[in-house]
Amino acid sequence: MIIKVGTRKSKLALKQTELAIETLSKIFPDRSFEIVPICVKGDRDKQTPLVQMSQSGIFVKEIEQALLDHTIDLAVHSLKDVGSMMHPDLMLLRHGIFEDPRDCLISKGHQTLLELQPGAVIATGSLRRRACIHRLRPDIQFVDIRGNIETRLQKFQTSDWDGLVLASAGLKRLGLESQIDEHLDPSIVIPACGQGTLALQIRKENQKMYEGCFPKTSRMLEVEIERDFLTQSQAGCHMPVGCYAKIQGQEIKVDACLGEEESSCIFVHESFSLDHFEQIGAQLLKRIKEQSL
Repeated sequence: MIIKVGTRKSKLALKQTELAIETLSKIFPDRSFEIVPICVKGDRDKQTPLVQMSQSGIFVKEIEQALLDHTIDLAVHSLKDVGSMMHPDLMLLRHGIFEDPRDCLISKGHQTLLELQPGAVIATGSLRRRACIHRLRPDIQFVDIRGNIETRLQKFQTSDWDGLVLASAGLKRLGLESQIDEHLDPSIVIPACGQGTLALQIRKENQKMYEGCFPKTSRMLEVEIERDFLTQSQAGCHMPVGCYAKIQGQEIKVDACLGEEESSCIFVHESFSLDHFEQIGAQLLKRIKEQSL
């Protein structure tokens, strides 16, 4: 059986798809996998800032349509690019492929975020990252940046900017971890919901083909909490939203942020009993709403 696997065309997306296929090949040795690169809107338009794009799902829509059209059988996404709502005929497999969820800083002087000079300029197109950094360093200035990891690194090196913020997972998967000057504390610069996790998407009609392919793990439960908060918040791609959950024994510590815009983002840092796992997303949203009153 040949499984056609759809993905974006970037070097990172193809690397992530290879990782997914490597994992699935061990679980399903009787299946063969063929990569089908697909061009998506978010990659075609490299100039418009993400917050100015009217359409949601700019990195996944074309791939999802290929699934619905039966052009491909399985899609590999970065989970943080997948919205909380999707077509009723599609679903995500249980999450089982993870990498470092933290954001990271690359700086010209190999400095940390706190060491950057007053009024330093940081490149990032993420409202979430801007809101988190602004809370710690309100003097920091921001410039927008688009493109794949290699493009952003090149733009940064030829610029007069002081820092560049990226997801640690992408750099690690591409073997570029040596570029990182600081892994940013996820309780301060709160990651995107499910950051570092690969999303494997299928048609619901094929659900039985993949039953039980990933066992339950602590990180899987943490990601489910993060995704539930995203669903509860109903936040779109034009809002700063983030969540980071960490299971410690029978306790779950969660850091979350949400706002209409970066200057009005609200932050919560809470602990919950593991027994209340299913209510955490709703409780987080409730506490954020209480703070906004």
